[in-house]
Amino acid sequence: MRKFTEQDRIYHRELIWNNVLELFKKKNSLSEKSIIKCQKRLINNFNILGKNKYKSVEVLNNYFKNPNKLLAEQIFYNTINKKCNVVT
Repeated sequence: MRKFTEQDRIYHRELIWNNVLELFKKKNSLSEKSIIKCQKRLINNFNILGKNKYKSVEVLNNYFKNPNKLLAEQIFYNTINKKCNVVT
């Protein structure tokens, strides 16, 4: 297994959160299961270690399980914005 530099890890994290945002935008055309499966597949392709590697999946799950979709979407975008500045 290859050792990643800190710059590589930062780049991977940004890719992961950008992917979450792209999948979230496709939520009308994809099912919840397929969105989460795609996200987990991307995370596992990067061989990320650590206890918070599925944090983006947890954020998606929170959105899908929350009955108040407006509030859930607001929380989702706030989390994305906090993790990396991808929302303009």
